[in-house]
Amino acid sequence: MEYEESYFKKQANKNTLLMWTILNVIFTVLYIIEMLKGGRTPQYLAIFLSICWIPYLVGLLVLKVKSWSTEIYAAFVSGGYLLLFLFVLMTTKTNVTYGYVFPVASLLVLYKKRKLLLGWGIANVAILLAYLIKLGTTTGFTPEAVTDAEIQIGVTVLCYVAFDIAIRHMTKTEEAMLGLVKSDLNRVILTIKQVKTASNSIVDGVTVVSELSDENKESADSVVGSMEQLTRDNEILQEKKDSSLDMTNQISVQVQNVAAMVQEMVALVEESVEDARTSSAQLSDVVASTNEMAQLSGEVEQILNDFRNEFEMVKAETGTIEKISGQTNLLALNASIEAARAGEAGKGFAVVADEIRDLSTGTKSSSTSIMNALANLEVTADRMTESITKTLQLIHTTLDKITQVDTSVARITADATKLGDNVQVIDSAMQEVEASNLRMVDNMNEIRNVVDVMTASIKDADDNTRIMRSKYLETSTNVMAMGAIVGQLISELGESGFMTPEDIKPDMYLAFEEENGSQNTSYKARVLFVNGNSIQARFVNDVCTTTPEAVYHATFTVNSGIYRWENVKLQEQKDRTVTFTVVGNPKVSNRRKFSRLPISKPCHFTLEGYDIPLLGTIVNLSAGGFAFFSSDEELKDAKGKTITVNVDNIPELAGVDLEGSIIRITDHNGIYIVGCRMLYDQLDVQNYIEKEYEKA
Repeated sequence: MEYEESYFKKQANKNTLLMWTILNVIFTVLYIIEMLKGGRTPQYLAIFLSICWIPYLVGLLVLKVKSWSTEIYAAFVSGGYLLLFLFVLMTTKTNVTYGYVFPVASLLVLYKKRKLLLGWGIANVAILLAYLIKLGTTTGFTPEAVTDAEIQIGVTVLCYVAFDIAIRHMTKTEEAMLGLVKSDLNRVILTIKQVKTASNSIVDGVTVVSELSDENKESADSVVGSMEQLTRDNEILQEKKDSSLDMTNQISVQVQNVAAMVQEMVALVEESVEDARTSSAQLSDVVASTNEMAQLSGEVEQILNDFRNEFEMVKAETGTIEKISGQTNLLALNASIEAARAGEAGKGFAVVADEIRDLSTGTKSSSTSIMNALANLEVTADRMTESITKTLQLIHTTLDKITQVDTSVARITADATKLGDNVQVIDSAMQEVEASNLRMVDNMNEIRNVVDVMTASIKDADDNTRIMRSKYLETSTNVMAMGAIVGQLISELGESGFMTPEDIKPDMYLAFEEENGSQNTSYKARVLFVNGNSIQARFVNDVCTTTPEAVYHATFTVNSGIYRWENVKLQEQKDRTVTFTVVGNPKVSNRRKFSRLPISKPCHFTLEGYDIPLLGTIVNLSAGGFAFFSSDEELKDAKGKTITVNVDNIPELAGVDLEGSIIRITDHNGIYIVGCRMLYDQLDVQNYIEKEYEKA
């Protein structure tokens, strides 16, 4: 509850009004009962009610008019109730009436005004003295009356003294508390100034980061738009690629068909060439046969000419023989005549005999010539027969060859027809290939246009990425500056008392340091429990044997801060457990920012509360934290849990447990990207990273 002065003044007035109301009601009821019993007259009751309720109502009216927190109401209570107390005390004979003032008087302590209470007390004592004097003058100052008076005055004075002591005590307590508050307030004011200064710097940095974030968002939107355009263009490219691929397949099929037809045409051409060669050889043979037949025809013609000449000779010789035969007939006739002439037979017959002898000689000569001519005719006939036989053989051979040539020509004609058909098919295929090539050219033109757009988009994305990178560098610079400011602020706030043992939680790690002379030895431990300033921890590996003479310090790793208490007080050590008390405020510093190494190595890890090893891939590593990704569902709600990761395929880190706390989890379509902060700084990891950067 926040402090509000008017609220507490209002509550004081309400409480006083309540008590005044109760007392007035009680007094009214009592006096009405007394009047009914005959102890009081109506006139007395009327005066009593006037003194009782008129000041009460006036005070209530003041509260309503002024405000419920007005300070004037205390004066109305003082005057009005004291007037009622005076009237009651003077008109009542009982010895306890003097105590009627204390309920309201005690409530005046709420106002914490000594002067008001002192005036009330003096007035109360004066009224009491007046009452005692009146009582003594009427009944006499008996020893009992004097004793009662002394008791009443003593009790009244002591009550007001006690009230005064209470007010002074409350005032001093408030002053002390106020002083403490002022002291703390000064420290708070100083801290607020530090926070204010740091906040201004942080706000400036955050403003820059915010502006850069907005600008990066615009650049990212532009990159996203470019990527969307690239995606659409890529889809077009994919369609064109598929279309071109289909066309290429069609062209490939057509080319294969054309190749097959060309091979078939080559075979046909080779066959036609072979047939042509055969036909050419056969035609050559026909030509040779024809030439030979021509030559034989010439020989036959020559033989026929010789035969004609020989035949003419035979005809001539035959004419000679016919002539000789005529002459012989004449001679025979003459011989007959001469024989008839007997006498003259010797002389005329001699002449006939000579003529017949000449005719016989001529006939013999003609017969010889005829025999020679017939012999020549026989030779000529043989030659003609041979020539004609050869000619007939050549005609048969030529006929066979001409038949073969006709067959070859028919085959060549069929092959030529088939070649014509194949040429038609090839022409159709080439037309389809040409059409496909034209479509491919169109596709390539569209692809070129799309690639130009994609190139422009990529250039825009590259420009935006470069701008984002420069802005990221500026953002990183601002973040680093903010980190330094926050680190300094944490240190200043921590040493001012804002960091306490309440920040230490079980399972946190600490370095328990033993200072022995000039040599310090550090032991790794883990917090078991925290009770106020008392902390119990268990050593992880080594055991520290504590000695009373040594000085011990405790350094805790708390999220992004390091708390260091010096000169801790040992309470107890048993086996591997040590209990100690931290004193005062810790020295606080921000955790170091270690170099981060991007890697991609398989790893296995165990999750707090889940002992089965899980698989993942570590993507970056530093001595203060690491990140990995995995598809195991156990990581879905693991933020804040402790995790242990092993990367055994890095020889330098074999057997090293990377223990961390999960500070972020990003679900990317079932792949969980996990960022972890080391529970304590791993210097062996830092050494490995430095060596890796030296190699690079």
